[in-house]
Amino acid sequence: MSRALVSAAALAASLAFAGSAQAADCDAACMAGLANGFMDAMIRSDPRGLPWADKVAYAENSTRVRIGESSWVTIKGRSKAPLVVADPTSGHVVWAGMIDDHGQPGFYAMDMKVKGGKIAAVQSVIRRKEGRPPFGDPVAYAPDKAFAASVPAKARLSRGKMVALVDSYFAAMKANGANLSVGFGKGCTLIENGVAMTGNLPAAKGADASCASALSRGLYGEYEAVRHEVLAVDEAKGLVAAIGYRDLSGAQMSFTARDGVTYPAEAHYPRTVGFVSLFKVEGGKIARIETIANEVPYLTPAPFNKPLPRDVVIADTGVFPESAVADSAGNLYIGSFKGNIYRALPGSDTAIAWVRPDGTNRFASVLGVLADEKTGTLWACSVPMGKPGEVSALVALDLKSGNTKARYELPAPASACNDIALDKDGTAFIAETTNGRIFTLKPGDTAVALLVEDKALLGGVDGIAFGGDGTLYVNNVRQNTMLRVNRKADGSFASLTTLRVSAPLDGPDGLRPLGGNRFLQAEGPAGRLSLLTIEGDDVTVKVLKDGLDGVPGVTHIGNTAYAIESKGRFLFDPKLKGQDPGAFALRAVPIGGVQ
Repeated sequence: MSRALVSAAALAASLAFAGSAQAADCDAACMAGLANGFMDAMIRSDPRGLPWADKVAYAENSTRVRIGESSWVTIKGRSKAPLVVADPTSGHVVWAGMIDDHGQPGFYAMDMKVKGGKIAAVQSVIRRKEGRPPFGDPVAYAPDKAFAASVPAKARLSRGKMVALVDSYFAAMKANGANLSVGFGKGCTLIENGVAMTGNLPAAKGADASCASALSRGLYGEYEAVRHEVLAVDEAKGLVAAIGYRDLSGAQMSFTARDGVTYPAEAHYPRTVGFVSLFKVEGGKIARIETIANEVPYLTPAPFNKPLPRDVVIADTGVFPESAVADSAGNLYIGSFKGNIYRALPGSDTAIAWVRPDGTNRFASVLGVLADEKTGTLWACSVPMGKPGEVSALVALDLKSGNTKARYELPAPASACNDIALDKDGTAFIAETTNGRIFTLKPGDTAVALLVEDKALLGGVDGIAFGGDGTLYVNNVRQNTMLRVNRKADGSFASLTTLRVSAPLDGPDGLRPLGGNRFLQAEGPAGRLSLLTIEGDDVTVKVLKDGLDGVPGVTHIGNTAYAIESKGRFLFDPKLKGQDPGAFALRAVPIGGVQ
């Protein structure tokens, strides 16, 4: 084929495909076959024999180009023994190896998204000889044979733990090793574009090239940001593949590492390095890292990401928001210490007062809020802060009008209705913080019922949410713990299990389910938003956003989390009371993807 452009839609419409690649499901072998077949098609400069999806996204070095052009014309050879990581669970397959561009060898890493046995998206990092070091010998390059070896079954890590290990590596890089909690195997090495590295710094040439050394010595000091996304996991071989960007502002001419040595900056201009990194995990630790990287324009976004969502500002003063929830239409509802419930309409970046305290709802402060679209109810926790004689209550509001439908008071002693979760039959579960209690309200009941009271373990219970399998989880804002609420077959209380967390918690507050065993968690004092993955008694914590001014609650719309920035220190710190905290907002945070 010549330089003619081939439309993916035309391909899908005109070609018939047979074999495993056309099947509804595509296992690891099928996905690896698609990746190698794709590379062979590039060598032939002919994409017509590939099983394309109806809509295809295609990019090279973070730039969207048309299928049939660019590298489809120039690549004439490839590695015969590439490293391939295929993951049917995520639908991603990653191919890494050498290419030949009209006789000029280079490094090539490709991520392919497979849906229903067809190619839905391809993005690649291509590193040719031109540009800044490092650049080794592509012809001699071959991933370490250890990458292809299986890990003994007893020594394997779960998918969640492998992802957490890789996430911790990038988090440590972002922090320049300040919070080094990464597990590295003895002799772990970092290879980038075929060159053994220590922090990718020319000045560090000849220094210890171990994976840990670059972090512990603080050799990433000029990195402004590190963005990444885990693409594929192979538990049997202990492999994890990730894609991302390292942003360098160019503001620093040099920097001093923690060992006291001053190093020159990599480049004295703004730039971003796009990369694909492959991790070998052995014995529960990172044993080797292989990276293919290429320089792209400064702050280049991921090619297939939608524009970043906007923060939602609350149009009021003295709000101190505490909890938020979104319905399926994209409406945001926000409770507040002021006693108002605010609402932002779908697509709006402004929330306005929707429900105010009155003689019916008797709101003082509104902590938890939860939308129940099946019954058209917005549940709200009313706490009598500053209202002597009032009691804590669960209030049912009409989801459309905001009018009060019912009010269910929590029994003595004085209590704090904090947050709400709903099970599949519509029963509300209410976390009561002060006395360590969980109440239930079944559909049709006129009063709440006590499920469990345990001041030792639940004193401080706050966030509450159900997993995809119906398991109930809570966190404890005072004790910095996560617990599973075990129930009997009839739904009655059985026991509490304190879960093991991969990283310390600091004031865990709002808890929202994401489906399956994943949750969003707000940590108020820490100003942190995290993604939790629960497997058995283990909780893997991945920080999505930190550095916020208090985060008591979170919700999400699609793949965007909205973390409440409460500025609660202006409410509770006597030294700050009376000072203007400024505007309040829900900060938009991507849940997944490199942005």
